[in-house]
Amino acid sequence: MANLLKIIVFLIFLKSIGLNAQSENSALQNLLENKLLENKDLKDFKKFQEKIETKTNATYLYCLFQIEYKKLTGNFYSDFFSHNIFENTKLTTEEQKKENLELSAYLSKLKKSELINEKQYLEFQKKINDNFYTYQLQLINEIANQSLKADYMSSDKLKKFANKLRDNGIVGLQYDNLIIAIENEKIENPIDFLSYCNKSVIINLNNYPTEPVKYLELIHKETAGTIPELAFTNFDFQIELDNEMPDDDSKFYNFIVSLQSNEKKYKQKSFYNLYTPSKNKYSNGKIDSQEYYKIFNKILADQHSAYRLHEVKTYNGRAINDEIFGIIALTREQEKVLQESDSYFRPSYEDFKSKPTTEQIEKAIEEYTKIGLFSHLSPTQINEAKEKVSMQENRSYNEVLSAFANMIYWYDTELSNLEDPYAELLKELAKISNNEFNPVNISNIFDIEKSKKTTLKFKIGNKSYSKTFKINDDWIDVDFFEFLKSVLVENKIKGHFYDLFTGGQDAQVVYLTKQQYDYLHENRLLVFSDQEWTDED
Repeated sequence: MANLLKIIVFLIFLKSIGLNAQSENSALQNLLENKLLENKDLKDFKKFQEKIETKTNATYLYCLFQIEYKKLTGNFYSDFFSHNIFENTKLTTEEQKKENLELSAYLSKLKKSELINEKQYLEFQKKINDNFYTYQLQLINEIANQSLKADYMSSDKLKKFANKLRDNGIVGLQYDNLIIAIENEKIENPIDFLSYCNKSVIINLNNYPTEPVKYLELIHKETAGTIPELAFTNFDFQIELDNEMPDDDSKFYNFIVSLQSNEKKYKQKSFYNLYTPSKNKYSNGKIDSQEYYKIFNKILADQHSAYRLHEVKTYNGRAINDEIFGIIALTREQEKVLQESDSYFRPSYEDFKSKPTTEQIEKAIEEYTKIGLFSHLSPTQINEAKEKVSMQENRSYNEVLSAFANMIYWYDTELSNLEDPYAELLKELAKISNNEFNPVNISNIFDIEKSKKTTLKFKIGNKSYSKTFKINDDWIDVDFFEFLKSVLVENKIKGHFYDLFTGGQDAQVVYLTKQQYDYLHENRLLVFSDQEWTDED
């Protein structure tokens, strides 16, 4: 049985719903007169009313549920802390007859109070006669949920949203058919709107075969059908073990999909399946609905298209239905419109920035090679990194270079290593310098609980260094970077460490010669910390 808390979630957002022709005062009076509510319960009843901006039948039913729940348990109902009282308990024939009489009487009171209509009354009375309920709270729960859905999916509200879709170019020629569907109560779930949108598809995984070799290309073809420019050929895929994921008692597998569009080859990695060896059990669905379609957004970005594909989730109550989801192509402005609070479905957020195109990425890698950034990498390492670049979403050249081994060191300025963080920093920086900066005999005792200072010691060649840094909780001391710079200069190391732009408290560092830095900075082949990130980066 679905729980009641989801009612409150929806009602908070439904600001335009009226009280089904009842004023607030008359509704409360009806509840008192029909003995659904006692004067001693008014305080608690109004307490819950105040939490909800609108006053609807579902609102009153929810509040009644809370009152009845407290009478039964001594506490109000919480989705997170309350025990499940909705499970059916087997009653004897006599107990069920008695319960049915009480349920029928309660149902009649709801009808007299105008909280349900004649159709609802007959529907729920039939369920009572069929011994469907063993608790009064079960009855209230179901009635409230039905009332909520009726309010939420009312014809007037659905038509208003349909007009919004039409006015923003999301629904076109199918508008009249959408209105007819609304009038005939064919829009039963918000995902149904996508059947009438211009550039959309609903993917029902139950309609596809079970083997990836049979369904994966089909789903990609369905998805590409949203926009003609996404047509592709030479579809292929591999299933690979994800070695980057923890390997305790779980094996994570990914799809590596490749296809050709506009004479260019595209790749995308997305999650496929989880295998638990100890249980010899596979889990999760056929496809990663949040990632697989992004291969098409790479194509759209290369075409400088105004559109991006977005995922639309399907919900059963508050639970996500992983077996059915939508894909819709939207412009940046259309996406913003659908993110507003009155939307019946909300698309995933997608990046509309002008990311580097496939050709620009290839050229950037050529430039990196030309200026010697990969001189320490083997051909195999370079090819592996190029493969990784092709499979990931590259929002900037920084992400492109990050795919190459020991090129960029990422760390959080809020230290995670609280044993010897500065020693770790030195070791990692040595790696990305290809050991041109090569400290040895490194030591760093870090005690965040007992000390306000920490000392870092190391040697470079015959020179010994010792530097004390402040301990400010787990934040890195900014003096560390000035000290490091002075060490590089003193030892005439040809490269320096340069900060890249991140936009957050994390940091990324790259090791470059001055000539490499100047070239990359001037040509914006990396975005450094002193540069503003624009749509061109």
